Amino acid sequence: MEMIIVKSKVKEIAEGCNVSGDFAEGLNKVALNEVKAASKRAEANGRKTVQGRDVFLGKISGKAMLVVKSKVKNTLNNMNLSSDFSEALNELLIWKVKQAALRAEANGRKTVSLRDL
Repeated sequence: MEMIIVKSKVKEIAEGCNVSGDFAEGLNKVALNEVKAASKRAEANGRKTVQGRDVFLGKISGKAMLVVKSKVKNTLNNMNLSSDFSEALNELLIWKVKQAALRAEANGRKTVSLRDL
């Protein structure tokens, strides 16, 4: 399975928590599933371009990029990628990492692991 996220950036987003090896792999699976779901949403709406709104409806803050844009594009078959899609996917993943870090801390752990996703 190709990694579309940058493992080293995950620790930056986890805000002081350690990150287990399986967490990055699990987050990558989540990211790939989100790309597939967004592609299906675009197709269901009669579009050949996957847009940011297919994955995230909030504000884009421009924080560190967890996703590799070129690798995200490679996961889409016969679909175009709008310029805001990778940023929107990134925002969703940042939120998921932060929620996982909060869950680990709430459970008295300093290491974020796959079970926190």
